[in-house]
Amino acid sequence: MPQVLHVALLILIWAQTSSAGSIRVQLADYDKDSWKGVLRRVAPSWVLEEFEDIRVTSAAENGFQVRCTSIRGHTYIHGRKTVIANTPTDALNAINTYLRTECLSQVSWSNSSFSSGCRKHSNDVINFESKQIRYFGNMCTFSYSFVWWEWPQWERFIDWIALNGFNTVLMPLGQEAIWRDIFMGLGVERDVLNEYFTSQAYLAWHRMGNLKAYGGGLSDAQMLNDLNLAKRIINRLLELGITPILPTFAGFVPDQLEKLFPSSKFTRLPCWNNFTSETSCLLSVSPFDPLFQKIGSLFLRHQKKMFGGDITNLYSADPFNEILPSDSAKFDAKFVKQTAQAIMNSCRKVDKNCIWVLQSWSFTYDEWPSWAIKSFLSAVPIGNLLILDLYSEVVPAWQSTSSFHGHNYIWCMLHSFGGSRELRGNLQKVDKGYQLALMKGGSNLIGAGLTMEAIDQNYVIYQFMVDRMWSSEPLPLNTWIKSYSESRYSADFKVSHKFWTLLAFSFYNQPEKWGNPRFSVFLYHRPAFGKKIEYWFPVEETFGHLQSLIPSLIHVLGDHPLFKEDLNDVMRAITQFEVGNDAALTLTEAFLMEDKQQIGSTCENLMDMFLKLESYSNRDMKHWIEDSKSIAATSEERQVFPATAADILTVWGPEGQNLDYAHREWEGLLSGYYGRRWQYFCDWILEHDFFNHTDFSASVFRDVERPYSVSNL
Repeated sequence: MPQVLHVALLILIWAQTSSAGSIRVQLADYDKDSWKGVLRRVAPSWVLEEFEDIRVTSAAENGFQVRCTSIRGHTYIHGRKTVIANTPTDALNAINTYLRTECLSQVSWSNSSFSSGCRKHSNDVINFESKQIRYFGNMCTFSYSFVWWEWPQWERFIDWIALNGFNTVLMPLGQEAIWRDIFMGLGVERDVLNEYFTSQAYLAWHRMGNLKAYGGGLSDAQMLNDLNLAKRIINRLLELGITPILPTFAGFVPDQLEKLFPSSKFTRLPCWNNFTSETSCLLSVSPFDPLFQKIGSLFLRHQKKMFGGDITNLYSADPFNEILPSDSAKFDAKFVKQTAQAIMNSCRKVDKNCIWVLQSWSFTYDEWPSWAIKSFLSAVPIGNLLILDLYSEVVPAWQSTSSFHGHNYIWCMLHSFGGSRELRGNLQKVDKGYQLALMKGGSNLIGAGLTMEAIDQNYVIYQFMVDRMWSSEPLPLNTWIKSYSESRYSADFKVSHKFWTLLAFSFYNQPEKWGNPRFSVFLYHRPAFGKKIEYWFPVEETFGHLQSLIPSLIHVLGDHPLFKEDLNDVMRAITQFEVGNDAALTLTEAFLMEDKQQIGSTCENLMDMFLKLESYSNRDMKHWIEDSKSIAATSEERQVFPATAADILTVWGPEGQNLDYAHREWEGLLSGYYGRRWQYFCDWILEHDFFNHTDFSASVFRDVERPYSVSNL
């Protein structure tokens, strides 16, 4: 009888102990066996059987520090796979990578796809490595995606974070309860805090100093729920060897403190994005005043108490998010420098190992002069600041700041603004941009990360970036796309490879340049004449090829959940192009020709097309609304949260300040909001011989846009 040979993979993970290009990031004492729980929750039983020998180094053996990681895999013919890893999340990334590349399996945000086992190989070698920090987080994601989540959603998402090897995660959730205690301890009345905290949906911008009071504040019960959820999330992150990034004091305080501390100096920040002083223009403690240090120290001590002591030395603060730094004059050198010093000093009073995590967004968005950036950064010692180069794939700030003047930084891919599912991105540009940073960005480039404003869109580009951060060399796109299509559908079909190759070199080959308008489909914005959808590839040829593949794809993949999701996205892109570049342009022509009959017939077809678009939705607006109700802690918040849930995806502001910024191609929105607005536009131009855009805008806001959000009360 012939001998049966069983193939196995030995994956070795070890730390590079060189001090060059690294910082001292605290690593809590994790559960060395926590990887098992992740695999049991997300994968079928054969996965644990496939990886039966996993050895994770203890936190003590790692010196309780996050270290640089390298992974090398060898294939042996001795019957088992062995993983030796620094941390549980390192081990899980190694397993997940093997599952995707050799086992035709994928765990994504929305769903998963698993085959029945792995390919059989021998004499294989796997080599890949990452920088020290693998970061996940954007403050906005906590409002655009995570805002209504409870523990089941968070548990699955943390599993995804661990499977992709992230070792640092932004965690601002739960801080409002801590701030309430601090401010009330300083004499602020509880009722006054309702004029300071925003409602749940807008907390991201409250935390960054942009908004106050909008939506009506938070109840004590809601704050407690958020705090308890944050504790549960943080405990799971620590269990897996992932370091949370907690908030520190950036200066923002309730208005009443100015009366309670009349001898202290305060600064009134500019209002954000045309919001009024009732809901913006926050008060900030002057960095020159001793009260800044007092409040900062009080907050961090209380936060440590609430979250279980010294669990991290990473703290986030963004004192000038989309607001110009000013005291007496724009970009006052002393003011920006003193602000940086005040934030750093207050943090180090409580944690001598404090590392301040700062977004670079302010520098690029508000076009800080180079001297102001240098003045701000020079206030913090090298090694105590970690900068998120937030939008590196389009506007790499490291290139214009001399690599942040020596401070450690992370190359981040932002990609998504607001969370639209419009198919777009540039895989090759991401690949080349990160490689350029690796080659020329300096030794103070110590990591890479994802900083999208929302998830549940364009998953392919994020998986690509995850794999890119684990490689020191460019990824061969054709090979990567083939592997992605196989893992996505758990099948090696030529037609699915063709499908994804077409997408990669059309939708995901988008030219994008800082300063140019971001691509956005005009159908999901307030109607106007003369607009069209302009893609960056040969539309007729590309759409023709895609449509020719769909029958075969349906035949072999049928109701596969991830395929259905991808098919809906593609069919919606094709349909919206027909709507935008046929029906909408015909309306323009008919209005110019004063052809009321043509306007009428075109508008009837337009409404049918919006219903067709809606048939290709991957999510229903009513679930977003129901989720907002389900987390509400009080009867009043069960009334308020649904209205804010609708507001943030539509008018986003009392006067539409961020109108349609976070538009979503969801059932209920496509026909009930966007389609309804276009119908109103049709009625308007049928009733008016001349089109006054100002009059129309005021009217459609009054009759359609604002009523839609409040209809969810």
